[in-house]
Amino acid sequence: MTDTSETVLSTLEPPPGGLAGLRARIARDARRRVAVRRLQVAAVATLVVALVTWAGVGWRGQQDTLPAEFDLVRMHLGLLDVPSEPLTIPAEQRIHTAVRRVPLATDQVVFYLVGSIQD
Repeated sequence: MTDTSETVLSTLEPPPGGLAGLRARIARDARRRVAVRRLQVAAVATLVVALVTWAGVGWRGQQDTLPAEFDLVRMHLGLLDVPSEPLTIPAEQRIHTAVRRVPLATDQVVFYLVGSIQD
């Protein structure tokens, strides 16, 4: 074999600023990575707190969509009259609701097409 020790190992130039400059850049990059990681953790924590707060407060603001005169348990116990039609709309909702019965071949099944405007 031929001796090619000169091509196996090449000589590297020193880094700009010397060894002290290289160490300073490495330390600066490490601090930057730590700062970015802290910022990411803070952003995720803020997002989690916001979602938990929204979930906790937002659900309490929901109103019951079924009026009290349509309480099925009270109807079953005989405390309320059962509506004469399968679909009954409260008087205050009739302005915002449109209903059309879908004609079918049998009267055993009743379908309604219901459209409403939510405030």
